Amino acid sequence: MMELIKRLGLNKNEVGNTSHISVNTDICKTCVDKPCINVCPAGTYEEDKENGITVHYERCLECGAALFACPFGALEFKYPEKGVSYIYG
Repeated sequence: MMELIKRLGLNKNEVGNTSHISVNTDICKTCVDKPCINVCPAGTYEEDKENGITVHYERCLECGAALFACPFGALEFKYPEKGVSYIYG
């Protein structure tokens, strides 16, 4: 059986052209702590002084951590048009 690290290296991420994450920036502008930034393991969310938050959807691992961390419900998620394709060799 192939080692886990080698198997993970076979994952192929195909990024779609549109974001699967919607953000209510009016709410994000008022959020002081920005927990979505702190809990996201992929660095999907970045503080933006103008909009409150910037989303780099192409980095998203689809774990849902930011959705649960946001106390205001400012984030919406739908499954992306593409995603991770698992290729086992």
